[in-house]
Amino acid sequence: MKHWSHYTRMFAGVLLALAAALPASASQIPLGVWQEFAFERAGRPATGCRPVDPDADACFPSLGTPSEFLGPAPWTFTAPSDGAILTVADTFLAGDRFEVFDFGVSIGLTSQPFGNNICGDDPVPCLTAEGVSHGTFLLPEGDHSLSITPVVSFGGSAFFRVDAAGDSAPEPSTCLLLMLGMVGLLARPLRRAQARPQ
Repeated sequence: MKHWSHYTRMFAGVLLALAAALPASASQIPLGVWQEFAFERAGRPATGCRPVDPDADACFPSLGTPSEFLGPAPWTFTAPSDGAILTVADTFLAGDRFEVFDFGVSIGLTSQPFGNNICGDDPVPCLTAEGVSHGTFLLPEGDHSLSITPVVSFGGSAFFRVDAAGDSAPEPSTCLLLMLGMVGLLARPLRRAQARPQ
């Protein structure tokens, strides 16, 4: 009998070790919704927001654009056949910067912050606020498991959103460039007509 209890304890120990090696309950996120996460010091991975993530800090919800609090990281989703676009936006005070990971592999950094601009709690205007860090990442079709780590941090909360690549609306700066390009193309024949001798 002593022999079997030894193997039972060993088996239970192996099961506990395997359970510890698995990631904590990952959070499945919907596409097309701004998601809020919390972060502290540089180098420490971001968390979700309490109460959805009970081990995290409390977050202040955006008073502008509708958003949801994230549960525990990693944050998982499946990109459709045309891929997905991940947009990350710092909020409140400029000065934070993030490294984004997919299945633990870095896919890049958000933009370099500068100045001391305060853009508020809404991720949409913060995307275009001067000096506030943001980033856009194209992700291929299939499963993804995101985590985010601040590389420069004052602590606080920030947002990300995942959109199907075919559904996402261009950022305001992209729209402005497209409009300027169209004006240039339309003005070109007009200039040629004016340059012709009469």
